Amino acid sequence: MKKKTSIALHIKALLLLAVTCLTVSPSSAQSYESYIEQGLAAAQEQHYDEAINHFRQALRLSPNDIRNALTYANIAKMQVAQGEPLKAIDSYDMALGIAPQNLPILKAQADLYLSLGNLNKAILGYTKILDIDSRNIDALLGRAYIHQQRRDYQAAKTDYERLLTLQPDHYAALLGVAILFQNAGKPQEAIARLSTLIDQYPDKAEIYSVRAEIEAEAHQPELALIDLDKAISLSPDNKNLILTRAYLHLHEGHKHLAQQDFERAIQLGVPRGQLKEELQQCK
Repeated sequence: MKKKTSIALHIKALLLLAVTCLTVSPSSAQSYESYIEQGLAAAQEQHYDEAINHFRQALRLSPNDIRNALTYANIAKMQVAQGEPLKAIDSYDMALGIAPQNLPILKAQADLYLSLGNLNKAILGYTKILDIDSRNIDALLGRAYIHQQRRDYQAAKTDYERLLTLQPDHYAALLGVAILFQNAGKPQEAIARLSTLIDQYPDKAEIYSVRAEIEAEAHQPELALIDLDKAISLSPDNKNLILTRAYLHLHEGHKHLAQQDFERAIQLGVPRGQLKEELQQCK
């Protein structure tokens, strides 16, 4: 009897030791933090599937952890990198279900909606950010851009003005206001704004390009060509700028100059077949 009791106690001791080893052995279980660290390391190496797997392991380990908002956001970033934006939208939804007022996550989702062309969802996201933080520069800029795309110029102007009150030298907002006047049918006001902007940022090719576009629309091809020349000197491998100048040269009857620009655009990667008709017109 004593021998049986001794054996039973011995078995219990072995079981207790096994449970203890399973509990404390670092090789048998990982912590939430270690899974996140491994996921971030994998993401750094662009091993996106591996990163997502580590992040999901952390979620399974601690499903009620408040930090899961950031973990879902990290998964969303990986899904965007993999070219799966719709899955990323769902992951951002999960993140916002945990932390509905997290501004970086709200912005990331709104920016993603904007990149997908879903202006309705994007503007809702930016507006929610502004409901939380009325001075948020990124949200004001994003919403102003959407208003402009929708041709709601007054609403766009209001957001741009709010932004410039907060940050008077904000380059993108100043450029946006100039384009706003262009779209609203006020070319001279747009040109005046762009000229002021050029004084502040003389090395920005896109400003000269936008001003050239307005000058061409206003039947001032000579001025447009001067601005395009300047833009291309600042960004010599920009095939879009070179093509724009080529078409303007062609329109003005400068066939030789147009052909030079079309050939340069081809060197930069534009398929020759795409410009077959234009090259024919240059002869």
